[in-house]
This record gives sequence, C-alpha cells and structure tokens, in this order.
Amino acid sequence: MKNSIYILFFLLLVCSCEKEAGEGGTSSIVGSVYKISTYYNVLTQQNDTVYYQLDSGEDIYIIYSDDENDFYDDNIETNWNGQYRFDYLRKGDYTVFIYADSTDNLNVSYDYPIFHHVTIEENNATYTLPDFVIEK
Repeated sequence: MKNSIYILFFLLLVCSCEKEAGEGGTSSIVGSVYKISTYYNVLTQQNDTVYYQLDSGEDIYIIYSDDENDFYDDNIETNWNGQYRFDYLRKGDYTVFIYADSTDNLNVSYDYPIFHHVTIEENNATYTLPDFVIEK
C-alpha cells in the first residue's frame, strides 16, 4: 500500500511537469509596415515615390493556417516605428495580412488585404516577413 502511494505521487508529479513552453509555442513572426506616397517632383518633372515608416496603430492580422479565406485568429497594432511581432507560435502554417487603402477610377475608396504566408518549422525561431508596403 505504501509503495502504491509513492508511485501515485510520482506519476502526479511527472504528469504535472509535462506541458508546452509558454501558453503556446516558442517561435515568433516579425516584420515592418511602410506607407508609400507618390507626388509630382517639380525639379525632375516626374512622379516620385517615397517610402515612409508607418506611424503606430496600423492593425496587423494573423490566421493560424495558410488559408486566406479563414477568419483571422489574432491581431495587433504596429509600434511607433511601424513594426509588429507575433510571439508564442507553434510549428505550422500562418498567414499574416494587413488592409491597404485604394481608390478606383470613380474615386471610390476601399480596403483590400495584402497577404504574407510563412511556415514555422523550428521551435525558438524568429521569422522575418517581407515588408508590407501600403498606400496611405
């Protein structure tokens, strides 16, 4: 009887210690968002394109799969320098996206998504996505 109590205690101790790192995984996805502005340069008599680091507050979304048609699972805002970071991710496929503004020929404004896909293949890794470039 005494031995079975020790065995039961040992099993409970071992089972309570087995859990995943953090609340999720141990990998991260990072990136930056830039805005693009086109203007007419009077010196060169041409249209010039300028890239600006985006101010804070742009929403970035993540889907925990590679299917762009799934509902998003989480979102965050960019920091003061237009950078974002999704932490505690497990191995698997992810889709990160942002909404960009556009205006058609009839001057109707609308938003459309820009997608980046990534597959996390290792634990404790940081994956850097290509920059998002949006018109603002």
